[in-house]
Amino acid sequence: MIIAYTDFTMWSSTHMCTLLVIALVITGIILWGRCLPPAGRSLVCKTIALANLVVYIAEYTWRFCDDPWDHILVHKLPLHFCAVMALICFIALWWGPRWARSLVYFGVLSASIQGLLTPTLTYGFPSIHFTIFFLSHGLLLLAALVIPFLTDWKAKSKDPLRSVLLMNAYLVAVHPINLLLHSNYGFTTEAPAGSILSALGPAPWYYLWLELPALGLFYLMYLPVRRKPCSATPEK
Repeated sequence: MIIAYTDFTMWSSTHMCTLLVIALVITGIILWGRCLPPAGRSLVCKTIALANLVVYIAEYTWRFCDDPWDHILVHKLPLHFCAVMALICFIALWWGPRWARSLVYFGVLSASIQGLLTPTLTYGFPSIHFTIFFLSHGLLLLAALVIPFLTDWKAKSKDPLRSVLLMNAYLVAVHPINLLLHSNYGFTTEAPAGSILSALGPAPWYYLWLELPALGLFYLMYLPVRRKPCSATPEK
């Protein structure tokens, strides 16, 4: 039986309800996690790490199996920023290196969250496209928020700049691939509809206009999670 899915409409009641459900689930997990002892919080974080990895593998397995030879290099490689961030989330929450925790916090809350707000979707609920998209992006947001709330991570003054540089390194690495494959991983060749990039000029130069605002935003995000000068707790 062929199921006819409705088209996805940004800011529709379905979109808004999905965002509300994601917000409620994330809030509930964080509030519950903060009531747990350190060992319990660590278990929650590792569970979220595994969830990101499992959904990542499931998503790209499905993408390939859906129609394995249809534009596989253009649309189905795990090179989008959010796909890369899913792996970084696993590293950040499983092993906890500072660079990964910082990149997840700053990168997801500034860039990946835009995927939730302005999705590049064709089909709406209950299509597999819709379900996997919001599940994967919701897990990214959950990972980014449990890092400051459920781990011992505190940002250092160099973390915002380092995160900007790492995100730029991703763009520099993926853009030649896009030129070679005529793809749009990381949106370096075309801005997604409705995003802030679409108002900043031609690709990929719109990213240059975001450098200073992004760094300024990261330092604002740094303030509530910064390491206090008196803190003596060692961290990776």
